[in-house]
Amino acid sequence: MKPPDEQIPGTTVVIPYYVTGAVSLVVFHMLLIVALPDILAHYFQPKLLAITHLFVLGWATMIIFGASNQLIPVMAERKLYNEYIPKLNIALLIAAVPGLVYSFWNFQFTVLTYVSSGTVVTAILLHAINVYKTISAGKSNIITDILLMSHAWLAITCVLGFLLLINLVYPLFPEEHLHYLKIHAPIGMGGWFLQLIIAVSSRLIPMFLLSRKENHKLLNVTFYTINAGLSLYLVEGMLFKSAQGAIIYLGLIGIGLVAYALYLRGCYKTALRKNMDAGMKQTFIAIGFIVVAVTLLLIATNGPVPTNISTAFGFSFFSGLISIIIMGQTFKTLPFIVWMHITKPDKLPEIMPKDLYSEKVVWLQMLAYLPGILILLSGLILKNNKALYSGAILMLSGSIIYMAHMVSIVYKLKQKHYEH
Repeated sequence: MKPPDEQIPGTTVVIPYYVTGAVSLVVFHMLLIVALPDILAHYFQPKLLAITHLFVLGWATMIIFGASNQLIPVMAERKLYNEYIPKLNIALLIAAVPGLVYSFWNFQFTVLTYVSSGTVVTAILLHAINVYKTISAGKSNIITDILLMSHAWLAITCVLGFLLLINLVYPLFPEEHLHYLKIHAPIGMGGWFLQLIIAVSSRLIPMFLLSRKENHKLLNVTFYTINAGLSLYLVEGMLFKSAQGAIIYLGLIGIGLVAYALYLRGCYKTALRKNMDAGMKQTFIAIGFIVVAVTLLLIATNGPVPTNISTAFGFSFFSGLISIIIMGQTFKTLPFIVWMHITKPDKLPEIMPKDLYSEKVVWLQMLAYLPGILILLSGLILKNNKALYSGAILMLSGSIIYMAHMVSIVYKLKQKHYEH
């Protein structure tokens, strides 16, 4: 069922984000292969910083921005506040992210670095304002509250990151740089990505499974405990060098994740459609990587451990949880988005969203990517170069299949445009 026309933004505020994100993912995996000789070194090194920011800004956040420009108006039941902001933002991000990645890769902090990073921060703040204005004028609920908080944490993460870049050349903070880097990364992971995933999945999973009951009280627990834990972590980290309250804020975040898991369990138990397609199965595989990431995090925070464990945690979170869930949900959201724009409102649709993509290709993509990330993680943990290269090549293959498949869906939109 299509939402009202006023809740459907133009393709130019959605599709370019998807295409740019897919291209960035392929470039990320190419650069990952080049960076593998350095990957077992300390995580604070140029090439790893470069590909991490390409992943976060060029791939994950890019796709999320495009999807949210489409989904948030539906969630808030009102039109997107401003459609010019997304058009401006995609131009700003395409112009700025390569300059930032180049600066990190060469570890040279020049005018290019600060112009690029300032441009990225501007685009992110504009997007956050657009989301806030859209949601605040529409219907509010716990899911939209989580969405708003995820964007607030994104803004905090980006501003802190910009200050850290300045700190590399002109010291601003009293403690060593790495201390604040350990704050910047986790609040981005937990505040932005994790909460965004929780919010979007809490809306899409029950919808696609046709769940008869959703326990939003559990989502309230998730919202308050995760944000309380992250807030304590941020305040203590900025004010004190030691992390005496680690047990408290990790415990709070853990309670929030358990409540979220119980919410998903309830949705599945009351689902009318329990036979999941490839996209939904990938979503649950991705959520399973939360367990892998948390396990590695607990090992990494339990006294001095080799840096390869910390790096493995990062890859399990980003390339495991984030990439797989985006890949899976792409083929739940993008075909629907394209379908809305190629079907005429006054006629019965000739095709349905499921006709715009191939289940077999989605599985082929995952049959390359999932073994790849598992082999790469084993290579990191065991410090095995053969496993690192084998895993990275498989992941690159999966990302190329994903990009080609996604572009083929977008091309159907172009074909329909020429037919009209």
